[in-house]
Amino acid sequence: MNFAFYEIVEDCIEAKNVYDAYLNIKLNDDLINHLAKLGKLVYFQDFDKPYFKIIVRGKFTIKGISNEDKFRILLPDIADFSNLDILKKHINDFIV
Repeated sequence: MNFAFYEIVEDCIEAKNVYDAYLNIKLNDDLINHLAKLGKLVYFQDFDKPYFKIIVRGKFTIKGISNEDKFRILLPDIADFSNLDILKKHINDFIV
């Protein structure tokens, strides 16, 4: 199992429904590309800390830094929280 847990983020200025997802593994290029299968990937690999964003239109946006063990999930204001379960399953389907 690659996924550990979600934690709600309060007082985030970007969105109302924001969660941090914690993993048992680090975000590497393989996992980021696996997550990118869900939507559109924007990846800034030339930064000191390579940053990525994955936009899954109408469902959620994922933001994170390569080589970290967590990332942020921004849900729409009227969120379907079942999308978190879909994301969790997708992460656990990733083979290290």
